[in-house]
Amino acid sequence: VVPVHLPRPAKVLSKWYQRRVREAVVSTQSTGCVAAKNELHKLLVADEVHGKKLENDELTTVRKNLQTQGVDVPYEIICKVWEKLYKLTFLNRALTSAQQCRKAFYHRNIACNAVECNDVVLFWRATRMLEITSNALRLQIMNTEAQRLEKEVKQYLEELSNDEVKKKKLITGKRVELAEELRRVRGIQDRLDMFIDELKKEQDL
Repeated sequence: VVPVHLPRPAKVLSKWYQRRVREAVVSTQSTGCVAAKNELHKLLVADEVHGKKLENDELTTVRKNLQTQGVDVPYEIICKVWEKLYKLTFLNRALTSAQQCRKAFYHRNIACNAVECNDVVLFWRATRMLEITSNALRLQIMNTEAQRLEKEVKQYLEELSNDEVKKKKLITGKRVELAEELRRVRGIQDRLDMFIDELKKEQDL
């Protein structure tokens, strides 16, 4: 039996979307969005299987309730708040369902209670999608940086080939002089080794 592990990115994804909703509400700098969010939340609490679409009568009811509170929110803003709030609620419910599935697995009563674990698959797919996307972006960045570096190196070499002063500095620099000195020392050392070998041969004779 394969254990049911709830992927950690699932919680991260839910928290990330919660931040997005809060940022969207705060960015409007309007109490109307907060009031609309509270009214729409009541709809989701009353109907846990509410569809993705907000019906026209529900939209009208929400706006009238807001107007009775002294807050006039346009339909467009209510729809935008609903879209974000619905996605957040969907993620939270899916996360709760996945956690219940994990608990049921460890108690070995998935089959007995007919617990559905579709949300585990949902978060697994979301996690795989994020992993594949991040790997693709990483490869794209690496290829772009490699091409940029290759272009800069070629450009520098072309500039160097047309600059006699820089070429002269490279040829007559301290490192070049040190390399030449080392080459002469090695040559002398090789000749000494050959001379010593010849002496040994003569002594053996």
